[in-house]
Amino acid sequence: MSAGMTGLPLASVVVMTFNRPKALRRCLASLTTQSLSPQSHEVVVVDVSTSPVDQVLKPFRQQLRLIHHTMPNGGVAANRNVGAGLASGEVLAFLDDDCIASPSWLAELVAMVESDPSVLVGAPTVHPAPETAVAAAGQVITELVDGFFNPPGQEPSFLPGLNFALNRKRYLSLGGCDPGYGLLAAEDRDFVDRWQRAGGKLALCSDAAVRHEHRASLRGFVRQYFNYGRGAWHFHRQRQSQRVGRLRRDARLHLMLPKRLIQPMRNVAPRWRLQVLLLLGVWQVANLAGFLWQAGQEHLRALDSSKRA
Repeated sequence: MSAGMTGLPLASVVVMTFNRPKALRRCLASLTTQSLSPQSHEVVVVDVSTSPVDQVLKPFRQQLRLIHHTMPNGGVAANRNVGAGLASGEVLAFLDDDCIASPSWLAELVAMVESDPSVLVGAPTVHPAPETAVAAAGQVITELVDGFFNPPGQEPSFLPGLNFALNRKRYLSLGGCDPGYGLLAAEDRDFVDRWQRAGGKLALCSDAAVRHEHRASLRGFVRQYFNYGRGAWHFHRQRQSQRVGRLRRDARLHLMLPKRLIQPMRNVAPRWRLQVLLLLGVWQVANLAGFLWQAGQEHLRALDSSKRA
């Protein structure tokens, strides 16, 4: 913690990082430009990298109230919970290390949570100038998903964990994210679902934004959406067991894909449009493959458990 930065902060920003030092540097740099004063917020870096990022953090220690915690990778959900446990701010904000926050991001989100502690609030995710067709496809997918879950003029029904803020005590009272997801994705879908069922509300803050650096390599793109598919199976299986499932509703996102593509594709550079369309096919295949693979794995584990019983 820097000299002079004492007392409990108003807000805590939890940044999880895993082997992305360049991305982390950009993320932390964006947090130094926040309109909310450095004395009023802290940054908790949960570091699960194979090589700790001390050298990345060093130049920021005089600009930010920094807490650096290293640990084995327990998965996004468990890592989030550790960061929340280390935080002391009234408002808890999560920001992925591959995100760059606009200068008003934290102030706007904190103001909304302070005015209504029952609201979970996020900012729009943008990537205005993708440098590869893969990154452009990632932004199209982001816009498709956002348009499906959060239609204009309606209360959002899902906000991704890469950037959202909420009352810290309420986060902890719900038990945080479910560590049972392990290394699977969709822990944010599960938490948002539980938040809403507990009476919490969602809100999108259009006065701030976060730039998300999408995967630039095909291999990373496929691995990411395969894992999203795995997480989706686990999420829907849990909801089914609780009799609150809605798999049929979510399937409409994929079934109505051609119609929903029109607007996002207008923002893609003409030279990349064919590649992006092909990559969207890869997205669908990888997502479905992950979904079916996880279904098979959980079925085999259930069979094994019944044989041992």
